[in-house]
Amino acid sequence: MEPTREIYWNILGGVLVYGLAALAIGVLVWRAWRRISLWRLGCAEQRLDRLPERILGLVVEIFTHRRLMRDRFPGIAHLFIFYGFFVSFLATSLIAVQEWTGVHFLKGPFYLGFSLLSDCFGLLGITGLLMALYWRGVVRPARLHSVLDDWIALGLLLLIFVQGFLVEGMRIAVTELRQQPDLALWSPGGYVVAQMLSGLSDEGLRWLHRFTWWFHGATAFAFIAYFAYGKFNHVLYGAANIVLRSFAPTGKLVHPDIDELLEEDEEALDRLGIDRIERFSWKSLMDLDACINCGRCESVCPATISHSPLSPRKLIQDMKHHMTSVGPRLQAAAGSPGAVAGVELTDGILFGDGAEGEPVPAVLEAELWGCRTCGACMQECPMYIEHIPKIVDMRRHLVMTESKMSEDAQTFLKNMDDRMHPFAGTSRDREEWFEDLDVKVYGRGDQADTLFWVGCAGSMVDRNIEVSRAMVKILDRAGVDFALLGGEEVCTGDPARRVGGELTYQMCAKENIETFGRYGIKKIITTCPHCFNTLKNEYGDYGGDYEVVHHSELIGELLHEARLQPKKDLDSVTYHDPCYLGRHNGVYDAPRRVIEGVSKAGALVELEKNRSRSHCCGSGGGYAWMDDKPEKRINHERFEQMQGCGAKTAAVSCPFCMQMFADASSALDPDQRLEVKDIAELVAESIEG
Repeated sequence: MEPTREIYWNILGGVLVYGLAALAIGVLVWRAWRRISLWRLGCAEQRLDRLPERILGLVVEIFTHRRLMRDRFPGIAHLFIFYGFFVSFLATSLIAVQEWTGVHFLKGPFYLGFSLLSDCFGLLGITGLLMALYWRGVVRPARLHSVLDDWIALGLLLLIFVQGFLVEGMRIAVTELRQQPDLALWSPGGYVVAQMLSGLSDEGLRWLHRFTWWFHGATAFAFIAYFAYGKFNHVLYGAANIVLRSFAPTGKLVHPDIDELLEEDEEALDRLGIDRIERFSWKSLMDLDACINCGRCESVCPATISHSPLSPRKLIQDMKHHMTSVGPRLQAAAGSPGAVAGVELTDGILFGDGAEGEPVPAVLEAELWGCRTCGACMQECPMYIEHIPKIVDMRRHLVMTESKMSEDAQTFLKNMDDRMHPFAGTSRDREEWFEDLDVKVYGRGDQADTLFWVGCAGSMVDRNIEVSRAMVKILDRAGVDFALLGGEEVCTGDPARRVGGELTYQMCAKENIETFGRYGIKKIITTCPHCFNTLKNEYGDYGGDYEVVHHSELIGELLHEARLQPKKDLDSVTYHDPCYLGRHNGVYDAPRRVIEGVSKAGALVELEKNRSRSHCCGSGGGYAWMDDKPEKRINHERFEQMQGCGAKTAAVSCPFCMQMFADASSALDPDQRLEVKDIAELVAESIEG
């Protein structure tokens, strides 16, 4: 007899299943549309380009769990649950297709394989669910903030898997266990259940099977209807969010040209930044629904770790609840032009300082100011949520529209407006550091293939001036044709943009772009990852397209081409990955190749938190010039990690990391047992012997 089974064995009125399924799907679609209608309150944004690449990215992310597997145990648990559910869904779909078409293909060897795989993956799904329950209920890591919905989701899915095996086991106990024992073995999960129930009478098993089958159906339909309400909606919204993710580097921020905005609307200056939920783009609002409250972002956020008010998880969740609360009123007003902007939301403002007597905001301003823009949250998020642009957009409103910022921020922004650099009180200018060096300067009529962009810190901070001079030595020794801008170099605008001062940023950017054009500059070398990111990724939006190289990349090339001949002196060195070089721009290997070029074999000691999981130094987002006095200073946290690795030298490749670690060293290591040096200094010393 050919192996197969009856689809609706022991069930009368099985076709009613399709009507109930249609009802459940209807509830799902209705609920999903309600959420989509909230996203449509947002502004336009183009995210439908490069569709094949977007879809391929979703497929890779789903089937490899690439980001989820960064956290191994819960990642494996989710992988088991996903494949268990996915294969069970395919199996149920095949049964439905056979029933709809009348073509009986679930038979013979194909049926045996179908039955075996269905059961094995079902057991895998149960294993994953038990792991998830253990992780959430027993391990209970601090980043998890369990709510009732989490337990409902896990319990409902576990119930469905168990019900499936119960139904299968009862059928096997009556139809296969004694009659076709060899066939029963091809359903291992059901076979075990059948053995456990073999003592019951056939009549009792039939009645129990019929009851459990319909109960299983009702549970499955409840699961479908619940899909767009609870935890499971990440399957829909998260998948859509991954498809519509940004392809730009995470360090890139965008904003329209303010001069052009003012030409179109003279009052645009009074509306810079975002202070209302509907002024975000529709994609930003989709982000809020894609968040699954997993806390992965929170677990790596340096602000959260240092006990600052900011938690990226909480911020997104609070914004989501705000959208849910005020969205219906905004939708009701959307029928007439301009009406949405006039809706009073005094009982539900987006952000504020939380002062007594004022409306309770969804987000506290202190939370917005806690962000270092390091990108750790965006790197970890399995749903590709874009936290930093939202935070900066709200900062823009505070800074440019309300002029609400700390005294530190106000000081360095004013200094940038007045002197085109953020350092207040410095007696140095941009040319003093190279007065005794024989270098080309564009403003003196010199020409060169490459601009060495020194940056504000590299020309005005004593410790970083040493790095700039070391870099000049390397470039000279390797025969690189370069020149400086000297006094014509102004800040790239990075700190102003990150803190919310978009007007100041665009002023700096346009002046630099004009200067570059005047001298025909097309290639730029810089020692600063923040300048690197801004020049490479952001100036293009205003017509400035250049080849921008970080000094770690250039030095690596010079070593590879044997244009530098260093000695391998270092016997114990570690390396700190700067956020704006590593996480935001993916440059991890080049600095390590440079360090290996001046180190003995095996000298490089990796920090526990390295590469894409490097711990921020705390200087991003304007905090090289600001201080929010956290309970545990971020730079101290990272410096202690470097001390703990046992290396004698800590190599850096960012002037702001150098600045933060110099401060930490004076407090934690006054004897300087751990020496902090830029990779350029290490190479310059090595080639001198």
